Amino acid sequence: MARKATLSTREKRLQAIGAYLGPPGPLLAEFAAGEIPQRIRTFAQAAPDDILAALSVLNGIDGAATVVHGPAGCVAAQAHTAPDGHWSVTGLDQRDTILGADAALSRTILTLYRRHTPWVIFIVMTPVVAINNDDARSAADSLSAEMGIPIIVVRTDGFHSRIAATGFDAAAQALLALVPASNHGTNDDLANLVTGPHALAGAGELSALLAELGLQTTILPRGAGAADFARAAQARLSVSLDADAGDAFAAGLQKAHGVPFLNNPAPIGLEATGAWLRAVGEATGRGYAADRLHASRLAALPQNPLDRPLDGLRVHLALDPNAALSAAALVAELGGTVSTLSIDHLDTGTAERLRVVADQHPGLILHVASSQPFEGAGVLASGQRPDLFVGTPERAALAASAGIPTVSLRADALIGYRGAAHLARQARKALRNPAFVARIAARPSVYAPSWFKRSADWHIKQEVR
Repeated sequence: MARKATLSTREKRLQAIGAYLGPPGPLLAEFAAGEIPQRIRTFAQAAPDDILAALSVLNGIDGAATVVHGPAGCVAAQAHTAPDGHWSVTGLDQRDTILGADAALSRTILTLYRRHTPWVIFIVMTPVVAINNDDARSAADSLSAEMGIPIIVVRTDGFHSRIAATGFDAAAQALLALVPASNHGTNDDLANLVTGPHALAGAGELSALLAELGLQTTILPRGAGAADFARAAQARLSVSLDADAGDAFAAGLQKAHGVPFLNNPAPIGLEATGAWLRAVGEATGRGYAADRLHASRLAALPQNPLDRPLDGLRVHLALDPNAALSAAALVAELGGTVSTLSIDHLDTGTAERLRVVADQHPGLILHVASSQPFEGAGVLASGQRPDLFVGTPERAALAASAGIPTVSLRADALIGYRGAAHLARQARKALRNPAFVARIAARPSVYAPSWFKRSADWHIKQEVR
């Protein structure tokens, strides 16, 4: 096995920030200058960390098992996110943290293996063992040789990065160790579709589209097993459907195995889906067939979803960064204007795309926050109240409680030709039936009236070093 690898945080590698509220212009100027001061919150609610992000990817590996190396509390979220998964926790106590936890780790790995016989075991690190500098790799190497399966340390610790997506990078680093060098050359009819925790549903439609072009697909890492990882290096190319969770893995395949990474925006919206399909087609010598397929899919739509159901409306988008930036173009296709864009973080990889969105939607307000509902409530109560809110269920609940017509969805519901039609249909329903959110808004708010008298960003400050 490879020796200890380093993992750079998103802040260092991509200058990512996780706190901002205001027009995007000043922030984009900082990115253009290459000098992005970090913002901090003087008050914050609990938010996902890199451990939870890594687990959200690892939980989807078929036939794998996971050991969370730390106190029992570090695995509490697993009981909700993966109640039927194959995982365990070392359950460290004070004695373990002082005298060392190698015995507890080895015992947990052996018990988990005997119970589920996985083909791979991941050891997810936590703050306690990171602080104590526990050498989990020695135990992993020893037991891997004894058991004859890969046992891989996932380098998360929960406190080095404020950007939870750093955990996606840690998971990608671990998963790349499962991809062997190909002894079969390149299969020109095979493509990798790289998914994230919530992109599997969208991958199904895109896989079917590529099948019409004569391309087989390997969908990974979500839902993938040992055989899928074994043939990943044989693919003609890789395309990522979730830039935050998938790009690091796709880029790693390119670096380690020479599989080209087609780094295109997510296929959200009819125009973007056609562009995505054309890019894959051209990269595989199927450009003409891709154009014909796009035209036939447009003609087959029962009703044109682009008949401007959002004409003249102001829309608040609240999705993961790359999906939100792609969905902004779809809102424009449907006739609307994005008034507020709420995303978990922003980095150098998405700043240029934000510039395009800001030009297309003048007056846009950018809100950068992960799991800060008090902050989101303040934004919705400000002068930026939209006509329609489109976002994840957690964020949509806030908008509904404010009496705003709401479309609740995950990003994968917007992928492909069906995605454009889905948003158009759901938007019409929300706008025509406001009684539901009106009833919710009639209930007393969980926030005192004095809360809304504050500026929504009063607690966001530039970090002083």
